Amino acid sequence: MELFIFGLNEPEKICGSRDDPDDVCEWTGVKCNAGGEVEELHWICKTENGTGTLGFEFLPWSMKTLRIFMNALSGTIELADLPGKIEVVYLYDNQMTGSLNLDRLPATVRTLNLSENKYTGDISLEHLPKCLEYLSLADNQLSGTICLTALSPAFESMYLDKNNFEGSLDFTRLPKSMRYIQLSENRFSGTIDLGNLPESMHILYVEKNALSGTVRVPPGLMVILYGNDELTVERIE
Repeated sequence: MELFIFGLNEPEKICGSRDDPDDVCEWTGVKCNAGGEVEELHWICKTENGTGTLGFEFLPWSMKTLRIFMNALSGTIELADLPGKIEVVYLYDNQMTGSLNLDRLPATVRTLNLSENKYTGDISLEHLPKCLEYLSLADNQLSGTICLTALSPAFESMYLDKNNFEGSLDFTRLPKSMRYIQLSENRFSGTIDLGNLPESMHILYVEKNALSGTVRVPPGLMVILYGNDELTVERIE
């Protein structure tokens, strides 16, 4: 754990002393369970003072929640190095770069928010953890196509807006639990079919893309589609 925080700016503000750290369960932003095992780390809102890099391999195996957001972290991350019990990861609003291998996420991850960084490259959504409910990769520089037909069965919310994704969109085999999808401000093209959405689906944002053809919007569904100049929208009463 010391090696992990030594990658952050001013680690002594977390552990008390770099040379003689306090007991880890007394560190600022750390929460332990009754057995003295580290389960949570919170290091947030340091803005420009929150510099450093992240070495997930130095996190304790017992870690379940990692919240390091609204800082100025840089460098790359290896999602495969996250602890095997991790459930919640918030790393949004930093300056991290590199690619994201989502196929290597630990099977326990339920929430992953890596939005507002500078990640690049394509992503795979076909082999995500089966318990994943929330994914946000919004406002990065990701590209390539995405597959929505093999998502995790527990999925509820997905944010992929403000990237450079392209290709077609297939909404016909979404998980039955899906409620919210945000895909605006990308380069998606082609026609879309909203006739087989799950009953749980409430909100779909696909504005400012390059969709075309005619789409029929079911009643009771909020769908935002403006900014697709070649798309005709028909709302079913």
